[in-house]
Amino acid sequence: MNRKDERPSKISYERYLNELGIPEDQKKSNNGQIPDYVKYGTWLRVNDSEKFEYDYQRWKTKVRAEQNLT
Repeated sequence: MNRKDERPSKISYERYLNELGIPEDQKKSNNGQIPDYVKYGTWLRVNDSEKFEYDYQRWKTKVRAEQNLT
């Protein structure tokens, strides 16, 4: 892992979401809005930037708190 992946940046958050994958209830095949074949983090950043930004700020706070504990 490189240093960029270790800091709570937007790109590292996007990559984190891409690795998690699309939540099952949000997939189009399950009557959701997100196509089953896309990378979740990238799709969210492009198509729902407000949610991406809000969730990113929460994630960043959590990651920084965890880093301060170690």
